[in-house]
Amino acid sequence: MTAMPTADNHGHWWLTTFAARNRLHAVPATAPDPDDEDACEALRLNELTLTARCGVTTVMAWPGLFSRLSRPRCAHCCRALGIPRGHGTPGNEAARAGRGPS
Repeated sequence: MTAMPTADNHGHWWLTTFAARNRLHAVPATAPDPDDEDACEALRLNELTLTARCGVTTVMAWPGLFSRLSRPRCAHCCRALGIPRGHGTPGNEAARAGRGPS
């Protein structure tokens, strides 16, 4: 189960804002680059300001396990990606439905 930019996650990180953590926002895969260890560490430490597809620019936080499964996705990010609104990262929908990882 992941919030990383996989094909099932439409090539985006699914992160929460550090301040609110009430929904998942889609952040383009290149910000931060998953292969950039320093950027990934800054994200883990809640020290990285990123811009989501909805236009929100703020310090983002790595969502925990239950957040990746249950937090609502930002409706504006979903609209920008052309995907349905829902709960949890798109890549975890099959796992929540009991179909295993997709």
